[in-house]
Amino acid sequence: MIQILYYPEVSSTMDTAKELARKDCPDFTVIVAGRQTRGRGRLKRQWLSDDGGLYFTMVLRPDIPVLLSSRLNFLASLTLARVIREMFQIEAAVKWPNDILVDGHKISGMLSELEAETDRILFINIGMGINVNNDPSEVEPGASSLKKIIGREISKKMLLTRFLAEFEGHTKRADFENVISEWKRYTVTLNRRVKIVTHKEVSEGLAVDVEQDGALILELGDGTRKKIVYGDCFHQGECFESQ
Repeated sequence: MIQILYYPEVSSTMDTAKELARKDCPDFTVIVAGRQTRGRGRLKRQWLSDDGGLYFTMVLRPDIPVLLSSRLNFLASLTLARVIREMFQIEAAVKWPNDILVDGHKISGMLSELEAETDRILFINIGMGINVNNDPSEVEPGASSLKKIIGREISKKMLLTRFLAEFEGHTKRADFENVISEWKRYTVTLNRRVKIVTHKEVSEGLAVDVEQDGALILELGDGTRKKIVYGDCFHQGECFESQ
Protein backbone atom coordinates (compact mmCIF):
# COMPACT_ATOMS: atom_id res chain seq x y z
CA MET A 1 0.00 0.00 0.00
CA ILE A 2 1.35 3.41 -0.97
CA GLN A 3 1.73 5.96 1.83
CA ILE A 4 2.38 9.54 0.67
CA LEU A 5 3.90 12.11 3.02
CA TYR A 6 3.86 15.71 1.73
CA TYR A 7 6.18 18.46 2.91
CA PRO A 8 5.93 22.05 1.59
CA GLU A 9 9.73 22.32 1.80
CA VAL A 10 12.60 20.00 2.74
CA SER A 11 16.34 20.13 2.29
CA SER A 12 16.13 16.95 0.18
CA THR A 13 13.48 14.26 -0.15
CA MET A 14 16.35 11.75 -0.26
CA ASP A 15 17.57 12.88 3.18
CA THR A 16 14.07 12.71 4.65
CA ALA A 17 13.48 9.30 3.08
CA LYS A 18 16.73 7.90 4.50
CA GLU A 19 15.82 9.09 7.97
CA LEU A 20 12.37 7.51 7.75
CA ALA A 21 13.69 4.29 6.18
CA ARG A 22 16.13 3.82 9.06
CA LYS A 23 13.17 4.22 11.43
CA ASP A 24 11.43 1.32 9.65
CA CYS A 25 8.77 3.22 7.72
CA PRO A 26 6.59 0.89 5.58
CA ASP A 27 7.46 -0.32 2.11
CA PHE A 28 6.37 2.16 -0.57
CA THR A 29 6.43 5.23 1.65
CA VAL A 30 6.67 8.22 -0.69
CA ILE A 31 8.08 11.57 0.44
CA VAL A 32 6.87 14.46 -1.72
CA ALA A 33 8.12 18.05 -1.41
CA GLY A 34 6.81 21.29 -2.80
CA ARG A 35 10.41 22.37 -3.11
CA GLN A 36 13.89 21.34 -2.00
CA THR A 37 16.56 23.67 -0.68
CA ARG A 38 19.39 21.19 -1.24
CA GLY A 39 18.13 18.76 -3.87
CA ARG A 40 20.75 16.25 -5.01
CA GLY A 41 21.56 14.72 -8.37
CA ARG A 42 24.11 12.08 -9.32
CA LEU A 43 27.76 12.52 -8.28
CA LYS A 44 26.65 15.06 -5.65
CA ARG A 45 25.49 17.55 -8.25
CA GLN A 46 22.82 20.01 -7.17
CA TRP A 47 19.32 19.36 -8.49
CA LEU A 48 17.51 22.66 -9.06
CA SER A 49 14.16 22.44 -7.29
CA ASP A 50 12.07 25.46 -8.22
CA ASP A 51 8.38 25.81 -7.46
CA GLY A 52 6.28 23.97 -10.02
CA GLY A 53 8.44 20.88 -10.25
CA LEU A 54 7.60 17.44 -8.86
CA TYR A 55 10.12 16.15 -6.32
CA PHE A 56 9.69 12.85 -4.50
CA THR A 57 11.50 9.83 -3.10
CA MET A 58 10.11 6.31 -2.77
CA VAL A 59 11.24 4.06 0.09
CA LEU A 60 11.15 0.50 -1.25
CA ARG A 61 11.81 -2.78 0.55
CA PRO A 62 11.85 -5.33 -2.28
CA ASP A 63 12.35 -9.02 -1.63
CA ILE A 64 14.94 -9.43 -4.36
CA PRO A 65 18.69 -10.18 -4.41
CA VAL A 66 21.02 -7.19 -4.10
CA LEU A 67 22.39 -8.05 -7.57
CA LEU A 68 18.97 -7.27 -9.09
CA SER A 69 18.53 -3.96 -7.29
CA SER A 70 19.69 -1.84 -10.26
CA ARG A 71 16.76 -3.11 -12.29
CA LEU A 72 14.39 -1.21 -10.00
CA ASN A 73 16.05 2.02 -11.15
CA PHE A 74 15.63 1.08 -14.79
CA LEU A 75 12.03 0.04 -14.14
CA ALA A 76 11.32 3.44 -12.57
CA SER A 77 12.68 5.45 -15.51
CA LEU A 78 11.02 3.12 -18.01
CA THR A 79 7.67 3.45 -16.22
CA LEU A 80 7.90 7.25 -16.13
CA ALA A 81 8.73 7.45 -19.84
CA ARG A 82 5.72 5.28 -20.67
CA VAL A 83 3.39 7.27 -18.40
CA ILE A 84 4.47 10.58 -19.95
CA ARG A 85 3.93 9.17 -23.45
CA GLU A 86 0.48 7.87 -22.58
CA MET A 87 -0.70 10.96 -20.66
CA PHE A 88 0.66 13.68 -22.94
CA GLN A 89 1.31 12.00 -26.30
CA ILE A 90 4.94 13.14 -26.45
CA GLU A 91 7.96 11.00 -27.27
CA ALA A 92 9.60 10.70 -23.86
CA ALA A 93 12.79 8.62 -24.03
CA VAL A 94 15.26 7.23 -21.50
CA LYS A 95 18.91 8.17 -21.36
CA TRP A 96 21.42 6.00 -19.52
CA PRO A 97 21.33 5.59 -16.66
CA ASN A 98 18.02 7.14 -15.55
CA ASP A 99 17.20 10.46 -17.20
CA ILE A 100 14.09 11.22 -19.24
CA LEU A 101 14.45 13.32 -22.39
CA VAL A 102 11.98 14.86 -24.81
CA ASP A 103 13.49 16.02 -28.11
CA GLY A 104 16.91 15.92 -26.49
CA HIS A 105 15.89 18.10 -23.53
CA LYS A 106 16.06 16.72 -20.01
CA ILE A 107 12.79 16.77 -18.09
CA SER A 108 13.56 14.29 -15.33
CA GLY A 109 16.48 12.89 -13.36
CA MET A 110 16.77 10.16 -10.78
CA LEU A 111 18.96 9.21 -7.84
CA SER A 112 18.95 6.00 -5.81
CA GLU A 113 20.52 4.89 -2.54
CA LEU A 114 20.61 1.38 -1.11
CA GLU A 115 21.32 -0.08 2.31
CA ALA A 116 21.73 -3.82 2.76
CA GLU A 117 22.98 -6.49 5.15
CA THR A 118 24.97 -9.24 3.42
CA ASP A 119 22.61 -10.23 0.57
CA ARG A 120 19.43 -8.80 2.12
CA ILE A 121 18.16 -5.40 1.00
CA LEU A 122 17.07 -3.21 3.91
CA PHE A 123 15.73 -0.50 1.62
CA ILE A 124 16.23 1.17 -1.73
CA ASN A 125 15.33 4.85 -1.94
CA ILE A 126 14.61 6.14 -5.43
CA GLY A 127 14.37 9.91 -5.76
CA MET A 128 12.94 11.57 -8.83
CA GLY A 129 12.81 15.18 -9.94
CA ILE A 130 10.44 16.02 -12.79
CA ASN A 131 10.24 19.41 -14.46
CA VAL A 132 6.48 19.80 -14.67
CA ASN A 133 5.28 23.43 -14.44
CA ASN A 134 8.65 25.04 -13.73
CA ASP A 135 11.05 26.38 -16.36
CA PRO A 136 14.67 25.34 -15.69
CA SER A 137 15.97 26.33 -19.13
CA GLU A 138 17.21 29.77 -18.04
CA VAL A 139 19.89 28.23 -15.81
CA GLU A 140 20.05 24.78 -17.45
CA PRO A 141 20.03 25.24 -21.25
CA GLY A 142 19.72 21.50 -21.85
CA ALA A 143 16.60 21.15 -19.70
CA SER A 144 12.92 21.72 -20.37
CA SER A 145 9.59 21.04 -18.66
CA LEU A 146 6.32 19.35 -19.52
CA LYS A 147 4.48 22.68 -19.36
CA LYS A 148 6.90 24.28 -21.81
CA ILE A 149 6.65 21.34 -24.19
CA ILE A 150 2.87 20.92 -24.04
CA GLY A 151 1.95 24.57 -23.58
CA ARG A 152 -0.32 24.26 -20.55
CA GLU A 153 -0.30 23.69 -16.79
CA ILE A 154 -0.22 20.05 -15.72
CA SER A 155 -1.59 18.47 -12.56
CA LYS A 156 1.41 17.24 -10.58
CA LYS A 157 -0.92 15.18 -8.40
CA MET A 158 -2.38 13.39 -11.42
CA LEU A 159 1.07 12.64 -12.84
CA LEU A 160 2.40 11.37 -9.51
CA THR A 161 -0.68 9.22 -8.86
CA ARG A 162 -0.50 7.63 -12.29
CA PHE A 163 3.23 6.95 -12.05
CA LEU A 164 3.04 5.44 -8.55
CA ALA A 165 0.14 3.17 -9.50
CA GLU A 166 1.96 1.91 -12.59
CA PHE A 167 5.28 1.47 -10.83
CA GLU A 168 3.78 -0.32 -7.82
CA GLY A 169 1.93 -2.67 -10.15
CA HIS A 170 5.16 -3.62 -11.92
CA THR A 171 7.08 -4.13 -8.68
CA LYS A 172 4.34 -6.31 -7.19
CA ARG A 173 4.40 -8.53 -10.27
CA ALA A 174 8.15 -8.80 -9.75
CA ASP A 175 8.80 -9.36 -13.45
CA PHE A 176 12.38 -8.11 -13.58
CA GLU A 177 13.62 -10.46 -16.28
CA ASN A 178 12.64 -8.22 -19.18
CA VAL A 179 13.26 -4.80 -17.63
CA ILE A 180 16.57 -4.07 -19.36
CA SER A 181 15.50 -5.35 -22.77
CA GLU A 182 12.30 -3.29 -22.56
CA TRP A 183 14.24 -0.23 -21.39
CA LYS A 184 16.44 -0.49 -24.49
CA ARG A 185 13.37 -0.01 -26.69
CA TYR A 186 12.87 3.46 -25.20
CA THR A 187 16.48 4.66 -25.00
CA VAL A 188 18.24 7.28 -27.10
CA THR A 189 21.69 6.48 -25.70
CA LEU A 190 22.63 3.36 -27.64
CA ASN A 191 24.41 3.58 -31.00
CA ARG A 192 25.71 7.09 -30.42
CA ARG A 193 28.91 8.64 -29.13
CA VAL A 194 28.83 9.51 -25.44
CA LYS A 195 31.06 10.85 -22.67
CA ILE A 196 30.81 9.23 -19.22
CA VAL A 197 32.04 11.24 -16.25
CA THR A 198 32.80 9.74 -12.82
CA HIS A 199 34.74 11.04 -9.83
CA LYS A 200 37.81 9.20 -11.11
CA GLU A 201 37.80 9.43 -14.90
CA VAL A 202 36.19 10.51 -18.16
CA SER A 203 35.50 7.88 -20.82
CA GLU A 204 34.41 8.50 -24.41
CA GLY A 205 33.19 6.08 -27.02
CA LEU A 206 30.26 4.55 -28.83
CA ALA A 207 27.49 3.25 -26.56
CA VAL A 208 26.85 -0.25 -27.91
CA ASP A 209 24.85 -2.05 -25.22
CA VAL A 210 23.41 -2.12 -21.71
CA GLU A 211 23.97 -5.36 -19.81
CA GLN A 212 21.52 -7.09 -17.50
CA ASP A 213 23.13 -5.48 -14.45
CA GLY A 214 22.51 -2.03 -15.98
CA ALA A 215 26.12 -1.38 -16.96
CA LEU A 216 26.79 0.55 -20.18
CA ILE A 217 29.19 -0.97 -22.70
CA LEU A 218 31.38 1.53 -24.55
CA GLU A 219 33.36 0.79 -27.68
CA LEU A 220 36.50 2.89 -27.43
CA GLY A 221 38.49 4.44 -30.24
CA ASP A 222 40.90 1.48 -30.44
CA GLY A 223 38.02 -0.99 -30.81
CA THR A 224 38.17 -2.36 -27.27
CA ARG A 225 35.10 -2.41 -25.09
CA LYS A 226 34.75 -0.96 -21.61
CA LYS A 227 32.09 -1.67 -19.00
CA ILE A 228 30.77 1.44 -17.23
CA VAL A 229 28.87 0.75 -14.01
CA TYR A 230 27.98 4.31 -13.00
CA GLY A 231 28.52 7.91 -14.00
CA ASP A 232 27.00 10.95 -15.68
CA CYS A 233 26.32 10.34 -19.36
CA PHE A 234 26.57 13.13 -21.93
CA HIS A 235 25.48 12.55 -25.49
CA GLN A 236 27.69 14.05 -28.19
CA GLY A 237 27.08 17.79 -28.37
CA GLU A 238 25.40 18.02 -24.95
CA CYS A 239 26.33 20.61 -22.37
CA PHE A 240 29.03 19.07 -20.13
CA GLU A 241 27.65 20.73 -17.00
CA SER A 242 24.14 19.30 -17.24
CA GLN A 243 22.18 18.61 -14.03
